Amino acid sequence: MPRPKRSRIEIIADVLSALETGCVNQTRLAAEANLAYDRLAKLLDELESKGLVTRGPDVCITREGLRFLGEYRRWRSFLDTFGLF
Repeated sequence: MPRPKRSRIEIIADVLSALETGCVNQTRLAAEANLAYDRLAKLLDELESKGLVTRGPDVCITREGLRFLGEYRRWRSFLDTFGLF
């Protein structure tokens, strides 16, 4: 049975989760987040403009990105409790 399609918020959480342990290059990040490189590049533009990641030679999660990820996980856990996710 095929895996259900991920929502946009799940994709963002997957990208931020892959950065949680440290900065990585975009190619590795695309593989870890299971996302096409070109799609990742567009998403990183948006995440950087919102202050959730920084980009240099590598992509790094910011303090705000960690906060976002923590709140997402709390929200997801709450919904899982009621079988809504």
